[in-house]
Amino acid sequence: MSIYKGQTLTLSIFGTSHGQSIGMTLSGIPSEANINLDVLQEFMARRAPGNSPLSTSRKEPDIPKFVSGLKSGSSRNSRNLTTDGSEIKAIIYNRDVKSSDYSKIANTPRPGHADYTAHVKYGGLEDSRGGGAFSGRMTAPLCIAGGICKQLLAERGIYIHASIHDIHGNAEDPLSEIKKAQVLRDSVGGTISCTISGLDAGYGGPLFEGLEGRIAEIVYAIPAVKGIEFGAGFESTRMYGSENNDEFYYDENDTVCTRTNNCGGILGGISDGMDIEFRVAIKPTPSIARSQRTIVYDSTEEAVIEVQGRHDPCIVPRAVPCVEAAAAVVIADLVLTEKAVSSAASKKSKGLTTASPTSASSFGLASDDLSHLRSSIDEIDLQLLNLIERRLQIAESVAAYKKENNLGIIDSNREASLLKRIQFLSIDDLADLNEEIFKAIIRASCKHQEKFLK
Repeated sequence: MSIYKGQTLTLSIFGTSHGQSIGMTLSGIPSEANINLDVLQEFMARRAPGNSPLSTSRKEPDIPKFVSGLKSGSSRNSRNLTTDGSEIKAIIYNRDVKSSDYSKIANTPRPGHADYTAHVKYGGLEDSRGGGAFSGRMTAPLCIAGGICKQLLAERGIYIHASIHDIHGNAEDPLSEIKKAQVLRDSVGGTISCTISGLDAGYGGPLFEGLEGRIAEIVYAIPAVKGIEFGAGFESTRMYGSENNDEFYYDENDTVCTRTNNCGGILGGISDGMDIEFRVAIKPTPSIARSQRTIVYDSTEEAVIEVQGRHDPCIVPRAVPCVEAAAAVVIADLVLTEKAVSSAASKKSKGLTTASPTSASSFGLASDDLSHLRSSIDEIDLQLLNLIERRLQIAESVAAYKKENNLGIIDSNREASLLKRIQFLSIDDLADLNEEIFKAIIRASCKHQEKFLK
C-alpha cells in the first residue's frame, strides 16, 4: 500500500499488477458531492489497456467496484451517485493476467525496471510479476481518485486538461514515432502538457507548501515520470529577467492578469490566477523485446534477456489521463482545505468563540453537529483498519522469511525497540495508551505469523 497525505484528502493505493485486484481508498471528500459513474468510466477508459493497436494487447475493462463512500443520488439515474462523507473505497479486479511470461526472468532483473531495487529493499519477497506494485497498472486506482476529484472541481469551475506535447521529440506527428518503435521491437517516451484553468489566485504557500512541489509530489507517483517543469521551465535559463518576468495588467473586469505566463501560473509557490501550466517527461517503456544484458541474482553471473509478454511500445498516450488525475487530487485537496479555513475564518470574523485545535470548530464544524463529528471518526477508523490489514499482510512476508531462515516468531529485542520508539513518539498523556495498543498489535501479528510457519 502507498499513501498520499494531503491537508484534507488522503489517498491509499493497494494491490499489484498481477494480483487478484488493485484499488484505492480516498478520504476527506465531503458528503453530498455528485459523482456520475459514466463520466468516471469514460475517464478510466482513456487509461485502460487494450484500446489501441499502439498499446499493450492486455485487455482490462477497469470498471471500479465501489465498496463504500457512495450512495444513490436524488436523480432517478442510477449512474448519478453522491458521496456519503465516509471513506470512498473502490476495487478493480485484474481479469487478463499472464504471469507465466515472467517465470523465465524471475532471477534476472529487467533493465530500466524496479526489479533490482525492489529485490534489494524487500529481500526477494516482492511480487515482481508485471512490475508488481511498481507497475503502470497502479495508475488505474489513481485515475479513480482523480476522476472523482475532477468532477468535484468542474462543479467549481476548475478544469484540468492534459495532452501529448511530443513523442520521441516529434510534436508534428507523434504517433508515427510509436509505429517506428514497434517495428524496431523497441519503445519511446515523450512529453505531456497539462493546464489547470479556473483556479483563483492565492492557493499554495512558500517553501514546503509550494504549489509546484505539491503537484510534483503526486505526479512522480506515475511510475514512468522522470521530470516536470512549470511555465517556461528550463527554457527560462536562457532568458533575461526582462523576458522571463510576466508583466501585470487589469482586464476588462478589473481582474489582475499577466501578459505572458512564463511562471506557469505560480509565483512564490502560490497560484496567481492565470492558467497553471506544466509539462511532464515520460521515459520509454523499459519492457522491450530486444536483447539486453543483465545479471543473475545470488551469483556473479551475467545474462542476456529478451522481455516477453504484452507491453506498450509507448506509454505516453495512456499516461495523459494519469497526469490529469494526479493534478486533480492535489488541486481538490487545496480547494477543500481552503474552504475549511475560510469557513473557520468567517466564524471568527463574526465574533464566534474559537475553540482549541482538537475541537469541532477547527474542522469547520459546529460543535453540536454530532453526525459530522461521528462521520469524521468513522473515516479515521476505516483508515486504521486498512493500515492494520496492511501491517498483517507484511507480517506474512516476515513469516515467510523466518520460516526460510529457521527463525522463531518472537523477537524480544525487536519488540522492545518498537515499544520504546512508540513511547518516544507519543504525546506524554497518550504514551501508556499507545504502548498498550501496540502490544496488542504485536500479539496479533505474532498469532498471524504462526499460521504461515506451520
